[in-house]
Amino acid sequence: MPTPILLAIALVAVYLLDSMHFLRIGEALVLTRGPRLAGLSFGGSFELGGRRPYLPNPLTPFRADFRVGWDTSGAPTEDAPLVGEAMRSHLRAVRAVGWIGSLCAIPVVIVAPLALIFGEEVIFLAAVAAAVLLAACGCLLVGVRRRALGLSGLQVCSLAFIALVCLPCSPNLARAVTAQRKWTLAARDLPQLGFDRQRANAIRDQILAALSSARRYVAEESAELKVIDEQIRALQGGCQP
Repeated sequence: MPTPILLAIALVAVYLLDSMHFLRIGEALVLTRGPRLAGLSFGGSFELGGRRPYLPNPLTPFRADFRVGWDTSGAPTEDAPLVGEAMRSHLRAVRAVGWIGSLCAIPVVIVAPLALIFGEEVIFLAAVAAAVLLAACGCLLVGVRRRALGLSGLQVCSLAFIALVCLPCSPNLARAVTAQRKWTLAARDLPQLGFDRQRANAIRDQILAALSSARRYVAEESAELKVIDEQIRALQGGCQP
């Protein structure tokens, strides 16, 4: 296969791989739609090395999802309503970064690969230049909103370095920013993050399935198993009218 075609495939593949999440048992992804928390994902139905892959919609890099840990040890966890409000505040701060990343996806993931396939060198170079300019704008905005996004100076420099050096990663800048924040909640408290009311039952069913799956990985009569069973009972009781 010609080298330009391999490079075109590599650009798209790197973007898709960078978009993916590999969730461990005890992790979930809070999905968003605009300023709202729209749902949960515990990853795919199969595992790779003990992790469940999840690929968000490649056409919506402006949607920045949140990774959360759900505790099964019974240790103190954070307050779910406060975490939900922090997530929504974070979404407002990162929104413009997400739109710049989406614009960056056009030259990197669409124009540049096509230019390589059809041998249009000038168009390819123009696409790369546009991607670098957009990525730089996104990184600058992340630096300006560093405090609102809860980032340290080192984190901003790291995100900017990756976005500018690995251009196929630059469309995911907003996702990379939100990945720097992680909260730990009790599994039974996840529905209290502030999802749409009409999705409450579906979210409880997802959490119950994840807890039931997690039971297989803990020892019988262990403290973790007791905590999991307690959380399952609490969620089942919450489903009752």
